[in-house]
Amino acid sequence: MNIYQRFQALCRRILSSGFLKSVLTLSSGVVVAQGINFLGMPAVGRVYSPAAMGDYTIITGSASVISSVACLGMMTAFMLPEKDEEARGLTRLVTLSTLVLTTLAVLGLWLCSGFYRIFHTEETPYALSLLVLWGYIVFYTVSNICYAYVNRQRLYRVMFWNPILTAGINVGCGILFGLLGWGFLGYTAAHILAFLVNILHLVRHANPYEKISDPACRCLPLLKSYRRFPFYQMPANLIASLGKQLPIQMMETLYSSAALGFYSMALKILSLPTTLLATPINRVYYQEASRRYSKGEDIGVFSFEILRTNIRLAVVPILLLVLFGEQLFAVFLGERWRQAGTFAAVLGMYQLMLFCRDCLAGAPTIIGQNRINLFDALVSLVLNAFFFWAAWHYIQNPLIILALLSASDILRILTFQGIFLKLTGFPIPVYLRFVLCWVFLPVGLAWGLRLAAGFLF
Repeated sequence: MNIYQRFQALCRRILSSGFLKSVLTLSSGVVVAQGINFLGMPAVGRVYSPAAMGDYTIITGSASVISSVACLGMMTAFMLPEKDEEARGLTRLVTLSTLVLTTLAVLGLWLCSGFYRIFHTEETPYALSLLVLWGYIVFYTVSNICYAYVNRQRLYRVMFWNPILTAGINVGCGILFGLLGWGFLGYTAAHILAFLVNILHLVRHANPYEKISDPACRCLPLLKSYRRFPFYQMPANLIASLGKQLPIQMMETLYSSAALGFYSMALKILSLPTTLLATPINRVYYQEASRRYSKGEDIGVFSFEILRTNIRLAVVPILLLVLFGEQLFAVFLGERWRQAGTFAAVLGMYQLMLFCRDCLAGAPTIIGQNRINLFDALVSLVLNAFFFWAAWHYIQNPLIILALLSASDILRILTFQGIFLKLTGFPIPVYLRFVLCWVFLPVGLAWGLRLAAGFLF
C-alpha cells in the first residue's frame, strides 16, 4: 500500500467514525485556540512579572479548593441523565450551590482575615483578592456547566468555536491590561472576562437554564437522587484540590511568589498536550464510554486504545522541553523566565502520566466506582503533605522537592489508573508495558542526553 492509499484509508476511517470526527472537531478548535495563546505568550510573559503569575496561581489554587465543595462534586453528572430536563435541573442545582457556598466561604474568609488568611498576594490588597476569588469561582463554574450541557447536546461545531473565542478574549485583554499596568488584577480580569464571553456564546446555542416542569427535576429531589456525588465525589474533589494546593502553598510560603510564578508557567507550557489533546478527547470519551457502559459493552479496551493512540503525540513536546527547556523559555518568554525551563524539565515525566490520566478523567464514575477517586485523592493529599513537611524541615531546593513530588505522583497515577483498567477486565501487564515504552523510556533517555550534554559541555 503506497502513501496515497494509506491516506485514503485514513480519511475513510475518520469519516466513518463518529468518535474520531467529534474528537477532530474539538481538537482542531482547541489547536487554533492554543495557537492564539501560544502567539500571545511572548507578549504576556513580558508585560506580567513572575510575581503577578504567582499571585494568579495562588488565587486559582484556592478557587479549586472552594469550588470542589461549592459544586457538590457534580460537575461530571450532567452527561448521565437520559432526559435533558433532568440535566437542566442538575445545572440549576449546581449553579445555586456554587453561588451560595462560594459567597459564604468568601465572606467567612473576609471576617477571619484578622487572624487567618488563605493566601498572601504581593500585588493586591487581601479584600480585593477575595472579591476576585469569588468572581473567578462563579464564572469558571458556570462556564463549565454550560460547556457540559452543550457537550451533552453534541453541538461539536459550537464547541469548536468556543475555545477560539475564549482564547482571543483572554489573550487580547490580557495584553491590554498588562500594558495598562494592572498586574495580577489585569491578568485575572482577562480570564474572568473570557469566562463571561464563553458563557454567553454557549447559552445562545443551548441554554441549560431553560424552564423545568417536572417536579422530580427540581433541586431537592435531584440532590437526593444523586447523593453519591456529594457523599463520594465531593470529598474526593476537595481532597484532590487540597493536595494540588499544597505544592502551590509550598512554593509561595517556603520560597517566593517568583518561584511560584516559574512553577506555574512551567505547568502552563507542559499542559499544552493535555489542553490540545487530552481535554477534548476526554469530553468525547466520557460521553461515548458512558453510552457503551449503559448498554453493557466493554469499555476497558476502548479506554486503553484512547491512551495508546494519543500518547505518541504528547510525548514529543515533553521530550523537547526536557532537553531544551531553559533555552526555549528564555527565547520565547524572555530571559527572566529561563529558570521556568528547568522546572519544566523536572516536571516532564509527571506531566506525561498526567496526560494519560486526563484522557480518561472521570472514568471510575462511569462504572459506579466514585470511591476510587476518593482514595486517589486521599493518597495524593497524604503524599503532598509529607513532602511539604520534608521541604519545611530539610529540603531548601525547590527543584529537589518537585522531583520527589513528581516521582510519588507518577506511582500514584500508575496505580489508580491500573485499578480502573483491571476493574474493566483489561490486562494490567499490557498497560504496564505501554507506560514503560511510551513514558519511562523516552523521558529517561531524554534526561540521559541532557545530563551527558551538561557533563561534556
